[in-house]
Amino acid sequence: MSTETAPNTEQEQDPNAPNDEARMSFLEHLSELRFRLRNAALIFLGFVIVSFFLFRKYFDILTLPAREAYQKALGHAVKFHFKSPTEPFWVYTKLAMYGALLISSPFIIWEVWKFVAPGLYRKEKRMVLVVTIATGVCFIGGAVFGYMFLSKPALTYLFSFAETIGVGPTSVEIEPTIMMDEMVGFMVSMLLGTGLAFELPVILGVMGWMGLITARALWRFNRFALILSAVVGGIITPSPDVLSQLLMAGPLFGLFNLSILIVWMIERARKKKLEALEKETGADLVPTPPE
Repeated sequence: MSTETAPNTEQEQDPNAPNDEARMSFLEHLSELRFRLRNAALIFLGFVIVSFFLFRKYFDILTLPAREAYQKALGHAVKFHFKSPTEPFWVYTKLAMYGALLISSPFIIWEVWKFVAPGLYRKEKRMVLVVTIATGVCFIGGAVFGYMFLSKPALTYLFSFAETIGVGPTSVEIEPTIMMDEMVGFMVSMLLGTGLAFELPVILGVMGWMGLITARALWRFNRFALILSAVVGGIITPSPDVLSQLLMAGPLFGLFNLSILIVWMIERARKKKLEALEKETGADLVPTPPE
């Protein structure tokens, strides 16, 4: 009498594999994508409407360093001008959209995540979450740093070009005419630049995770990173004041060294996993570092 082995209905599954129930057809993916994009658009539109009631507050906060710098450099309050009847409207509209994009970005990212996450492995989900959170924290931190410590010294220096050249009836008085649109554009560009500069640890960390760079190579580049940090600090901060340039170059150099530490930790964790797998399989998996 032959015995048949009953099929194992509780087969072990890879805990890192995507959920089979989350697999969808192509049309179902398109439907889900349309649903998530619609939600993101509605969220953004809702915050735009709310921001239209706050645009004056946005303008007040964004231009505060410029007003303080103008007062310090010229000794009197600044007057903002506009060169066309529609300029204030479009400036406030842009501020409302910038504010809405900033406030709604966590909700929009959540909608994107709900669309992407079902198709990712568990390890990939952790990686995406860490990179997303780190990207947001570093960008906001860089923008706040630029707003608090860089914008006012830079603008104070730039406004100091307002002066009187010569003496007597032939003297020339140079006065700034501050336009609303140009000042908002200057501040947004500066905050965007400092925010992107602070993404250095995220970029180098991802490159290290992909195996494109090593901590040893970054450490060897450290002396050049100091020079590049000073150059970038001088570009982002147009003031010749050494303190202002150091306020930008110092954090950039510190972020580069933080990136070395992050890449080293990633390499260490990878090496430990390979050593554990090497003990199980007996294969030579740990690469020998170059001299």
